[in-house]
Amino acid sequence: MNIQMKQRYILPALLLLCSACQQEEWAQPEADSPDAIHFAAPVITVEKLTRSTFHDAFPTGGTFGVLGYCVPYQRGSNTEKDWASGSANWGNKSGNAFPDVFFNQAVTYNGSACTYDYNNSGGPRKWYNTTENPAATSPDSYRYTFFAYYPKDGFTVESPASATTRGVPKLTFTMPFGETGDVATTTLNDMQTPDAMVSVVYNHLRTTGNVGFNFSHIMTGLGFAVNNYNYGDEKKETVTVKRVTLSGHFTRSITIDFSKNTNEEGFYTYSGTYPGTYEIYNNETGLAVAPNSSVSPIGDKHLLLLSNATDGTYFGKDVEVSVEYTYKGADKTATAERPTQFQPRAGVRYTAQLNFVGETFALNFIAADNEFWEDGGDSDVSIQ
Repeated sequence: MNIQMKQRYILPALLLLCSACQQEEWAQPEADSPDAIHFAAPVITVEKLTRSTFHDAFPTGGTFGVLGYCVPYQRGSNTEKDWASGSANWGNKSGNAFPDVFFNQAVTYNGSACTYDYNNSGGPRKWYNTTENPAATSPDSYRYTFFAYYPKDGFTVESPASATTRGVPKLTFTMPFGETGDVATTTLNDMQTPDAMVSVVYNHLRTTGNVGFNFSHIMTGLGFAVNNYNYGDEKKETVTVKRVTLSGHFTRSITIDFSKNTNEEGFYTYSGTYPGTYEIYNNETGLAVAPNSSVSPIGDKHLLLLSNATDGTYFGKDVEVSVEYTYKGADKTATAERPTQFQPRAGVRYTAQLNFVGETFALNFIAADNEFWEDGGDSDVSIQ
């Protein structure tokens, strides 16, 4: 396959969408009752170029968590509800909001529908109504906001602390690897990393029907390719790749603070690192890449990583690619760090190109449509 090197500026964006509700001891409705809060089959916002890395359909059997808000507390009170403000928009009541509808509620998608067990009742939760809530004021006009996160067990709800505590959601996702260890001797299993996602639905009315989450990825995808730009005799110019690794101290946690706008400092914060080495490819026989040809992806895998754009460390500290290969009968090892112009973004898949030109090894990162990636940074996405 002939190779052509192209260049283009690409500006993908991370889209976050969201939603909420309440919690009380009521007689439970039938599962298919219009009195019950139902969740539609979740969908995922996926650019066409990211499908080989991320879920493009919500996984059957997957469980996500939900925080739901509707009726806030009265100003200055931590017990009395402001029933008249149930119909207010999220932005006007978020300061006194508490998760009165759902707190860290587990919802499971079975391939066709979402199910959940509210408060160990054996069924779903009701919308507010005047029968069980005589103080409710025109409950059909109440606006619910729901925040969802997948996988549920991969996230920690930092705020609010409980179902009765004021607080706009602050959610932390942590990679499934420990903070301690030696980079060289700690092998990281990429299969342990889930495709973490979030979604928000704002100001949902009961009359709108089922609550539909549109999840967005918070991870960055990274695959690897080998490009042999040499020409000439195939026997002499073939590059045989034997081992490829990505090692260093990788970004471990991301916290999303929904009390802030996405373009506001502090909306995303990152903390901690985990040490180790991802083994992308390892075969003593090697992968022979003929002159003027390319192999992608090698190792038949894409890594899912957190990218810390706020402090410029992105994938982490001292992260480097190492390649062991044979060229013209000689065993060689080449290493390279992330080029400074490569600024990986959440929700986008990239390819690390291992380029061989004569005796020279060069590392480039490109977006998944085989165009060179030369731009990045956080986009301005407003959370209403």
